[in-house]
Amino acid sequence: MGSLIEFLKRETALNVLEKTIKHAQIDKECVKELEKGLRVLLMEENLSKARENFERVDLLEGEADEIRREILKDVSKGELNPSTRLNLSHLIKRLDDVANCSTGVARRISTIPTRFWEQSKEESINLILEIIETTVKAVDYLDKIVIDLVGERSNIKEYVKKINQYEHEVDLLNIKLRESLQEVKYDVNFFTIFTVGNVFDILEAISDSIEEVADYIMALLTSTNAL
Repeated sequence: MGSLIEFLKRETALNVLEKTIKHAQIDKECVKELEKGLRVLLMEENLSKARENFERVDLLEGEADEIRREILKDVSKGELNPSTRLNLSHLIKRLDDVANCSTGVARRISTIPTRFWEQSKEESINLILEIIETTVKAVDYLDKIVIDLVGERSNIKEYVKKINQYEHEVDLLNIKLRESLQEVKYDVNFFTIFTVGNVFDILEAISDSIEEVADYIMALLTSTNAL
């Protein structure tokens, strides 16, 4: 993994670095736009308006995909050894998972009929919002940790610690949400219940993906004895 750190220090890598940071920033915007949509859906009870936010998440994810393709194309050029190419590809894949999970929630949650939310307990609604709020706190460190990776690398330990903390909080909130949901006898079909479960699995996976980026960056640094 150390070869990737050395690659990132080179002047010739600046274009790739800028695109990687841009990718992380778009991933962050995906999560924040998803939060806006969830608030509109669950607080304002306006599915039509919420879909506008969810569609923006989809568009942002498309932008992230374009940048990912550009980065992988750039990496394929030049004199990079297979290890460096593989390590950078792994980093981009982990970043891309954040946007992919956000889009996964946005696309699926808009298909859930409004009567499901009308039947849900207030506690369940509040837990969903708390999960996305905590996820936003975690994603706020995503571009920071990538920027620090290619900079002085003096704050990465702190950023990783924060991300791990928020990811753990999301795990605990998700358990509470599952318990709360099971206290209601919903009058919806089985496919709706299946879709809801799938949505909350992917919602939880957003913070998991953020943590995977942080853990991978820590592994890169540890392998070079940089910390």
